This record gives sequence, C-alpha cells and structure tokens, in this order.
Amino acid sequence: MDAISHPPSTPPRAPPGASPPGARAGRGVHRIAREWLLPSRTMRRHPGPPALGVLYIVAIGALGGLSTYHVLLGLLGVLDLYNEKTRLFLRTFWPMVVTGVLFDSMRYYYWPGVNGRVHVVEPFLFERAWFGIGGRTLNEIFLEHHWPALDLAAGFAYVAFAAEYVGLAFLLHFRGRVAAAHTAARAFLVVNVMGFATYFIYPAAPPWWVTANGLGAVPVRIHPGPAATIRFDALLGIHLFQNMYGNGIDVFGSYPSLHVSYPFLALALAFLYRELRWARTPTVVFFLLICVSAVYLQHHYVTDVVLGIAYAAVALAGVLAFERRSAARR
Repeated sequence: MDAISHPPSTPPRAPPGASPPGARAGRGVHRIAREWLLPSRTMRRHPGPPALGVLYIVAIGALGGLSTYHVLLGLLGVLDLYNEKTRLFLRTFWPMVVTGVLFDSMRYYYWPGVNGRVHVVEPFLFERAWFGIGGRTLNEIFLEHHWPALDLAAGFAYVAFAAEYVGLAFLLHFRGRVAAAHTAARAFLVVNVMGFATYFIYPAAPPWWVTANGLGAVPVRIHPGPAATIRFDALLGIHLFQNMYGNGIDVFGSYPSLHVSYPFLALALAFLYRELRWARTPTVVFFLLICVSAVYLQHHYVTDVVLGIAYAAVALAGVLAFERRSAARR
C-alpha cells in the first residue's frame, strides 16, 4: 500500500491587526519605562514634599551627623515632583519614610531618655520563671549548644527580616494593590512607633548584655553588641553584623522584638491578599525561623518574641479598623 501523503502543516495565522507576542512585550516594557522614567509634562506640582525633604537635610546638618543616608532620605521628596507614578509611590510609602526618620532621630535623645532607668534583673527573672528550662533561660542553653548550620540560617534571617516585609509591600504596590500597600506601610509605622515608645517606657537589657556584664552591672552608654551574630560573620569571613551593630542606637530596646514583628506582619499580608498566596508557606517558615533566631542569637528573650507578635497584631488590627471606619465615613 502506498503511503498516504499529507500536505505540510502551516502555523495558524494571526488575526488581521494582531501583533506578535514579542512586539506586545516590547511595547509593555516601553510603556512602563516611559511612565516611570520620563518626567510628567501635565502633572501639577506642589512644593510641600520636596521642601520638607530639604528642611530635614538642613535640620540634620545643623544638629550634626549629616550623612549620605540623610541626604537620600530628604531627596525622596523629589519623587512628588517627577511624575504621576513616582508621586503615587511616595504617597503610598511615606509612613516607611517617617519610620526611618523617627528611628534615626533617637540618636539625639535616646540616652538621656533611658539613663538610670534600664531594667536588667526583672526581665531576666521573668524570663526564667515563665520560659526557663531546668532553671535556665533558653538564651543560656543556646550559649552552650549552637551549630554552624543554625548560625548561618539565623544570620540570614537577621539580614532579611525587614527586607521581606518591605519587599512584599512593594510587590502589592506594583501589582496594582495600592491601597493594600498603603495599609502595609501604615502598619509598619504604627508597630515601630509602639516599639520605640516602649524602649523609653520600659528600657530592658537584652540577654547578650546580661551575659557580658552580669545582673549587677549598671548600664552605661555603649553601642549595641552583635552578640551571637558574630558567629555568622566568622563563618563567612565578613564583618557585616559587627559593623551594623557598632553603629546602632537602641542598646536597651529588648522589649519588644521588632525583629519578630516585621515577619509576623509579612505573614499576615500573605494571608490577607490573594496576590500573595504563593508567599504563605515561605512567610510562615521565615516567621518561625526569626522567632528561634531572636533567642538563639542572644538578642531577645522569649518574652520579647511574644511581645513582638502581640505588637504587630495590635498594630495591623488598629490600622485595618481605622481604614474601615474611614471608608464607612466616606
């Protein structure tokens, strides 16, 4: 039997007027670049935000300690002048900018605010009574038992704890969920204000300070210590945490653990918004890792971890309630 011949197959033709996928993708990239990189010709400008930024730079210069960080922070006000996209970005994330300003400002009044009021014995005894094992705190146990793999994992968690939350908030913004991103930024500001206030209301010595100085030592003005994160630096042959904590401010800000608050907020975002469904398992795993890391690395007690979770839950619930009431009034 002769073989049956078939005409050569031809790919289906695109409908008239349709563009190939490559051309459509190219136009999309061009549109995004145009929206973000080109200044607007029609947007009405207001001098307020950039003027505030310049005033901030001048104020820090007058107070002393002006650095590149302060200049860049102040120049963020220019985003309000550039185009519609950059203005929307600034107006979405201004609470995070304010958080940075507030944290940095503490270097001018932190030590006068906590001098002579640091609690050393009470947090340690409370920790041992409620979360101790065999008459010792978990921090004391981890001083004797630690492992290179956990040193690396915990160090990574301490590097990424804030970036995870900020990254998810940015992703919501760029996915078009601007209101959700603004909610995340507001919650970030509120939980930090609550934490900063606690640093002054109840300044508490962290576990690493008690280990280095004992329960009877009088707290004096020093820089924060890297504690057990120094093992992460040693394993990689770097000085990341040594340099980071060498320039820190809140030495006696053990209560609450904001290291835990941010990952808890990230976890909440992943379960609140469907755009972040894919992040639910990773945020749960990272949250559990940071809870262990805060205690393992000697930076916080278990008490601090519990407070960090509670502060984050209250902050987010308060922001959501405020936004619901505001929407109802409108």
